[in-house]
Amino acid sequence: MTAPKSRSLGALLNPQSNSPLKLLTAEAHRLCQLRGQIRRQLPPALTSHCLGGELEAGTLVIYMDSAATAMPVRYQQQQLLQRLAAAGLRCTAVKVKVLPEPPLLPGPKSSPRTLPDGVGQILENTAAGLEDGPLSRSLRRLARNRAPRR
Repeated sequence: MTAPKSRSLGALLNPQSNSPLKLLTAEAHRLCQLRGQIRRQLPPALTSHCLGGELEAGTLVIYMDSAATAMPVRYQQQQLLQRLAAAGLRCTAVKVKVLPEPPLLPGPKSSPRTLPDGVGQILENTAAGLEDGPLSRSLRRLARNRAPRR
């Protein structure tokens, strides 16, 4: 089995080649231009919420970042179709979809916070000077839970 021959980046992006990287780059550029066309036709308050779009068989699918920003676009479909046609984008229907936020990955576990030396004692003394109530209980709990671990 022979190792695949490595090619330079210039060769991969050569306009005469049909490399997968060149095709992906061209598609990304086309989608970026389409998103720009869509954003120019949206009301200014909604432009930053448009995540992109795709045009398939005369139907323009617009991706918005939330249901709250998708709803006004749905209500303005006819006006949007007219503005897009005037801008040279031929489509017969508009669909608006919401792209959900990707789930957040759990971050590194944070180390428990501790109080500087002496602060725990100050909290205990302050709690002792108060009548027994929610504030004094909270101060004691804070002093106990945030004490430096030895």
